[in-house]
Amino acid sequence: MKVILFLSTILIFISCAPATVSNQPCVYTPQSPHVNYSSYVSIPTGSLHFIWPIKGEVVDSFGENINHVCNKGINIRVKTGGAVVASESGRVIYANRIKGWGKTLILQHSNDFYSVYANLDDIFAQEGFVIKKGETIGRVASLGKKGETILHFEIRKKYYAQNPLSYLRYN
Repeated sequence: MKVILFLSTILIFISCAPATVSNQPCVYTPQSPHVNYSSYVSIPTGSLHFIWPIKGEVVDSFGENINHVCNKGINIRVKTGGAVVASESGRVIYANRIKGWGKTLILQHSNDFYSVYANLDDIFAQEGFVIKKGETIGRVASLGKKGETILHFEIRKKYYAQNPLSYLRYN
């Protein structure tokens, strides 16, 4: 049962690729609204206070149409190889490569929240690890476009993409 729930979670996130590779419209429809993923992961509950995963410039905003595709998060331009930290404490539910996203890490937080960190060069955590807010979880990869180094970052409530700028606090 846990394996099925875990795989369902991963399939939902994979189906929601970032703006640069997804063909989804800007209106998001959840695929499995009746599954409660928090029932099998024990993460401390309480209010969440997300911090910036990395310092940089937001170059693509949430909901922005990029090549006729909706951005489900934000894209942050950073210095080459910049360290990425966990925006909030949580459990790693995915740490591997996703087509179109590159190396990706997904954290599950309390209250049905998730954070997604894509376009990583290195991942410093494994699935099942509990990560503390501010802990280094990876390094950003170069996109190869004019030497740009961009982190794609998302916050989701259940399956719904949220505007990360509404949740992020300055470190």
